Amino acid sequence: MRSDYIYNYFTHAIRAVLIVAYLFVLQPEEFSISAQQPLSVNQYMFNTMLINPAYAGSREVFTANAIAKKQWLGINGSPSIQSLSANSPLRRSKSSMGFAISSEQFGVTNRTGIYYNHSYRIKVGDGRGGIKNSGRGPGIGKLSFGMSGGFDLRSSKWSDVTTSDPLNGDPEFYYDSGMQFEPNFGAGIYFNNNKYYAGFSVPRFLLWSDNPKEQSHEISVRMGQIAYYAMGGAVFDLSRNVKVRPSLLLKWLPKSSFQADINANLIFNEKYTFGLTYRTTKSIAAILQIYITRQFSFAYSYDYSFSELQGFSSGSHEIMLQYEFGFDIRSTNPRYF
Repeated sequence: MRSDYIYNYFTHAIRAVLIVAYLFVLQPEEFSISAQQPLSVNQYMFNTMLINPAYAGSREVFTANAIAKKQWLGINGSPSIQSLSANSPLRRSKSSMGFAISSEQFGVTNRTGIYYNHSYRIKVGDGRGGIKNSGRGPGIGKLSFGMSGGFDLRSSKWSDVTTSDPLNGDPEFYYDSGMQFEPNFGAGIYFNNNKYYAGFSVPRFLLWSDNPKEQSHEISVRMGQIAYYAMGGAVFDLSRNVKVRPSLLLKWLPKSSFQADINANLIFNEKYTFGLTYRTTKSIAAILQIYITRQFSFAYSYDYSFSELQGFSSGSHEIMLQYEFGFDIRSTNPRYF
């Protein structure tokens, strides 16, 4: 009975993805190529649900998270990001749910997103051979399958763009998009226990764009244009009071770019975390997290770019607040991911 439920759940999910792919990928002449990516933050390891819906519920308690980021200070029109999210496992169920609300401002564009995340989590392995998932029941870990769905409200004021001929202007930039409703969906898979995690996701399948020349709003699904994410991490004891938590995030757009975030954090007395991240797009970030109580934590991140932006920006700032409901659970089984 349980296996039939899992089979039906993912059969319908895969069928929906294939229908959308057929409508948009196999009929490409009707649509134009565009790009739309999820939030880009340094502290993804504290709330991976922003890029992988299967992460929902993995912390085993109701968790609320808020992030604010100002990127590339000193550059006019540089991105600003604010997000508020919450996720929780459902009682007496293998399912978990989560919600995320975000706001972005970049260039002449403003975007507000509202998304629902749902994951189905199953235990993996029987714990034999000395491998156990301490504190989370039998098995070597939990494997989650997740999907997200929601929409963005986006407006782009292209008439504010300064062109090479400001006196005569460019007719293609007389067009303002107005408020556009842009539905979207994503999917992911995530495995974790109290020692390591790994995952793969496609946070957004649909790509929306404006075509100022045609004064139109367009949609496409092109496998070479969407972003694919792979992630992994672990935690190791260096001493009784010190742990190291390395992690890796890979982002791949087949037809345009590849990016790797290589991160290492030191955890002191289960309370203080200090980390460094190197990004292959020529930037480095420092992260500090403090557990004010066992449930409430604060984190700050600063990153600096060594790319062509180096002479124009003083860096980027990011703060995070997180609260976990379930003191008794966390005090006996701390979560590092």
